Amino acid sequence: MEEIIFALKSGGIGLISGIAVGFISKKVSKILVFFVAVAFILIQIAIYNGYFEVDWLSWGNKAVDLVKDADIPTNSLKELFVRNAPFAIAALIGFIFGFKRG
Repeated sequence: MEEIIFALKSGGIGLISGIAVGFISKKVSKILVFFVAVAFILIQIAIYNGYFEVDWLSWGNKAVDLVKDADIPTNSLKELFVRNAPFAIAALIGFIFGFKRG
């Protein structure tokens, strides 16, 4: 019974926060996408013209090292997914609903 109450509370919070995040993200996403695209194009133009260089291989190695060093605070990934499933599913459904309404 305690697990059902936890799942309902977690799902409700996930649904409400998902709707809010989805609604707000639709409103702001067009502006952010525009600025990210402009920044990406300007950075690529600067790299092409030789203003600075990017070592993509070292960035990839750093990303792999960060993932290997990540400390997951649970005993197993299965426990992590099962424990957070009600919130994640409800938040995803709420996000989709809020994004469509926004």
